[in-house]
Amino acid sequence: MSAKSAAYKRNERESWNKFSARYVKVAIPEFRPFGRRLVELAGLKKGMWALDVATGPGEPALTIARRVGPRGLVLGVDFSPAMIRLARGRAKRAGAGHAHFREMDAEQLRLADMTFDRAFCRFGLMLMPDAARALREMRRVLVPGGRLAVAVWSARTKVNTLDIVRRVLERYDACHPPPGAPDFFRFGKAGAVERALRAAGFRQVRAERLTVEWIFKGPDEFWDSMKRGPSLRRALARVSPAVRRAVKGDVLRALEKFRRNGKLRIPNEAVLALGIK
Repeated sequence: MSAKSAAYKRNERESWNKFSARYVKVAIPEFRPFGRRLVELAGLKKGMWALDVATGPGEPALTIARRVGPRGLVLGVDFSPAMIRLARGRAKRAGAGHAHFREMDAEQLRLADMTFDRAFCRFGLMLMPDAARALREMRRVLVPGGRLAVAVWSARTKVNTLDIVRRVLERYDACHPPPGAPDFFRFGKAGAVERALRAAGFRQVRAERLTVEWIFKGPDEFWDSMKRGPSLRRALARVSPAVRRAVKGDVLRALEKFRRNGKLRIPNEAVLALGIK
């Protein structure tokens, strides 16, 4: 691992630790439709063992736990200790004793070969500096015939929630990804995630695109949600108060085209892919 990649991971871990509580309130509802579709694609059955990589506060791990039932087993892993603590608490409150959570780097899974029937990674792969290695690791821990289901963001112009903010930040020269950060949208290009799965050794790879509308009461609610996320929070911390005000004003104006029946309805497209070991 390069020094830049190592530094990027340390910074990201700290950012996600800080964002963890907010993630539960905001991101879990927004991401839920994508997770449900991944579960459907994977063909989960009662009694299966499943791995959820980059589980965050336990999703889709806890959705998976309900599908496999108490005779099955789910392990959720994430590199953020704060996320893992939240996931364990949510599992306890849900009575999901067969859902377990461990702090772990996806690029180096501390797990035995051929352990799981299914593996999932929802919106984590594109954040990993060495995504190819992470895919090989996920394949390694699957049994022969096991399936991996992943979700990644589509092309930037189709992920409107993020594209709006990025465009405005770029206008003010305020969008500077940290050193070592991978291209967030690299798997959204046509055929990109399929090629990555095949390169990792998966077969019968297929993908589909799913668009979900994120609904906000108005521009202020959107801004409040986004500014607490790691990316925008980092960008705003590096600019003057005047630029922060200008960025907010431009973002709020850009949102108006998504207003429908008094609310903001913003479509975001993801690519969902499936591969078999």
